[in-house]
Amino acid sequence: MTAGVDLSAAYRTCAREVRRSAGNFYYAFRLLPAPKRRALHAVYRFCRGADDIADGSGTAQERRQQLENYRSSLDAALAGHPSDPGWMILADSVANFDLNPANLHEVIDGCALDCAPLTIRTEADLNRYSYGVAGSVGLLSARIFGYTSPEVETYAVSLGEAMQLTNILRDLREDLDNGRCYLPLDELESFSLTPADLGLGLSGPRATAYRALMTIQVDRAAAHFREGLRLVALVDRDARGCPAALAALYQRLLGEITVRDFDVQSARISLASASKVRLAIGAWLRATLIP
Repeated sequence: MTAGVDLSAAYRTCAREVRRSAGNFYYAFRLLPAPKRRALHAVYRFCRGADDIADGSGTAQERRQQLENYRSSLDAALAGHPSDPGWMILADSVANFDLNPANLHEVIDGCALDCAPLTIRTEADLNRYSYGVAGSVGLLSARIFGYTSPEVETYAVSLGEAMQLTNILRDLREDLDNGRCYLPLDELESFSLTPADLGLGLSGPRATAYRALMTIQVDRAAAHFREGLRLVALVDRDARGCPAALAALYQRLLGEITVRDFDVQSARISLASASKVRLAIGAWLRATLIP
């Protein structure tokens, strides 16, 4: 471990970073037992770091190289040579909860796809991308929650992919502005739509087709949520509220997309802090009542 570094202090610093940047995740993490909360903070920080590199400045090749450097730092940390306190607490969390290093590498692989023009041609392409940036995170999170049933792994991937698709739908315009379209092109083409039509949404000439496409995407996300929520009853009782709260927050976002008739172009959809607190606490309380 890094010489002279206080592990507890490193975790506290990480918690402050998560509070500033994690948004919906922070409210879901808050009521976890301290060891599990600290580990999720460490994993979130790692994932956020990879995502920031992928979305950062520089050429695609430069960002891919930065991610490979990030991977080397990960490998060094897991081998007992963390380069800074952030890597130290990640290695500590991996050891404490027997996290699978392959899942951490899958996060980096998923983020690397965003370093160059990404073509999502089919639903299978979307699933592969979502697994890398979200499903693998679901698997890491499930190990921290604690479980014995192997079914949890399938449900964890589904919940992660449900949240990722919700993000994709909410951030549709922003992603298009950055040259990214995460919805399957073959599905757009089946409605005679192009990515440019997604940028216009209801204000464009293909509004009816846009609405039909978005209905399918929302239904797909809802189906992932239904499957993913099965894990709540199967993870350790002291952690059930966390996935329940995450699902509640993201399902509310998905509901807002529908309420706004799929208008995600004119304003970014978000939840007020008070609403997040109510949703998270309500989900936690309901989860504690599960037999």
